[in-house]
Amino acid sequence: MTVTKLRLTVQHLGFLIFTYGGYLRISLGAYLPCLSCPFVYSCTGYCYLMIFQRSLGLLLLPLSAALGGPRPGDQVLENALNLFSGLAAFVVLVIVLGKSWCGWLCPFGLLQDWISRLRQAFGLRESEMLLKHKLKLSWIKYAVLIYLVIVPLTVSLGWLSTEFILAFCNICPAKAIMPLFVGDTQYLAVDVSSTAAAVFSILLLAITAGMLVGMFFKERFFCLFCPMMALINLLKPFYLLKVVKEPTACHGCGNCRRTCSMDNETIYRERIKRNVYDADCMGCFKCAEACAADQSLAVKFGPFKIFSSSRHYAARLFAKVSHEAN
Repeated sequence: MTVTKLRLTVQHLGFLIFTYGGYLRISLGAYLPCLSCPFVYSCTGYCYLMIFQRSLGLLLLPLSAALGGPRPGDQVLENALNLFSGLAAFVVLVIVLGKSWCGWLCPFGLLQDWISRLRQAFGLRESEMLLKHKLKLSWIKYAVLIYLVIVPLTVSLGWLSTEFILAFCNICPAKAIMPLFVGDTQYLAVDVSSTAAAVFSILLLAITAGMLVGMFFKERFFCLFCPMMALINLLKPFYLLKVVKEPTACHGCGNCRRTCSMDNETIYRERIKRNVYDADCMGCFKCAEACAADQSLAVKFGPFKIFSSSRHYAARLFAKVSHEAN
């Protein structure tokens, strides 16, 4: 079995477990480093961004005059402990699997791959993105991360109503799309229960429509803007599972760049450093699989090498792909 087939198998199993595991009473917690949408009622485990926003939004609320009890300080301390315990669980999960949460396990990531397959079925080419354009967009996911931190904190200070506590979840395309897999269409309608709910609903539908178009013409388009990827990136120095490069073994064939779903250039251009985990890398390891130079790229877990590039492996892989294409 090739690395790609193994990844596809894991992705589909993960999708079934994350989306429908709730029917089997499976619970994986609320700290997952992937877009396993909490608005899917049969969801097995929740995207950490939701509990992160809630924890920030509730942090200082007991100190406000309206909600403050006889001992608001104790409640704030409890809220802070909940925030940091959840963050600690998230950090551990990221350290263990790194970006592979995005490339191997994220249900919304697999949905994007399905949409790319649909484009290919129509015989349409993927839109190319130049490095300069990608660099202009790369900051957006960090801006979204800052947004989902600042708005809940503003709620926590009592400056905004609690309707704003899920600042990102209310406009995340996963909220509109993923519940459809369990027959839930309620998030495709505008919620008119309040002004804030209506505005969030309209923004959600507009962003979802734009992202669907982008995902059709560009592989893993949403990942360029995903705040989860930005949050995972902050822990990049601590990943146990990662890709490393032996620059002296590189032949400069460019297979790594051509096969990358995220159009990463770092892994191809680097000629000195061994750590080539790009900020937009999703940890799929297609680069290591496609590399035609022996021992040039390797997937490592801590000190242990679990896969290395090989010209023979790459030759068999591309021969098989060519045969299947014909």
